[in-house]
Amino acid sequence: YITKVYIKDNDFVKKGDTLFTIDNNDYLVKLADANAALLAAEGSYAAAKADIASAAANVAVSDANVQSAGGNIETARIRLGRATNDFERYNNLYKNHSITKQQFEQSLAAKQEAESQLRILQQQQKASSYQKSVIVAKSNVSNKQTEVAAANVQRAQAMVDAAKLNLAYTVVTASVDGEVS
Repeated sequence: YITKVYIKDNDFVKKGDTLFTIDNNDYLVKLADANAALLAAEGSYAAAKADIASAAANVAVSDANVQSAGGNIETARIRLGRATNDFERYNNLYKNHSITKQQFEQSLAAKQEAESQLRILQQQQKASSYQKSVIVAKSNVSNKQTEVAAANVQRAQAMVDAAKLNLAYTVVTASVDGEVS
């Protein structure tokens, strides 16, 4: 719909003079909608970037847990070696009746406890390694989500630009100097 006509038949106009305007209400609504979509896309992009930082921190923590588990395993192996050596000595001494049965059983219990501790730590390391691989996969997903969010921002910006262009078409101007007929 034409809202206002600024010229009459046979008027002389210069290039850029407004000839008439078209009702711009629909175009204003579309521009507002495009601006809202752009804000939403920018919010999604910011959230996706925050997820990347969080995922990177989680990967670092998980990596530290795996390394810590490796150190604990090495300590447990040393304890097991010492407990095994002690047990073998006590076993020989027990066979020679040089120590009591209680001393022998204590060395056996210490050896079994060291073996059990080593197994537990190895299982914890496997769990930490698995957890790290899951976190790395989630980090990769976060990276892809950020790429998608960035593309959505570009798309929303294009929609805003198109809405502004269409709104600009509601003011019709003379393209050249001349007489209107």
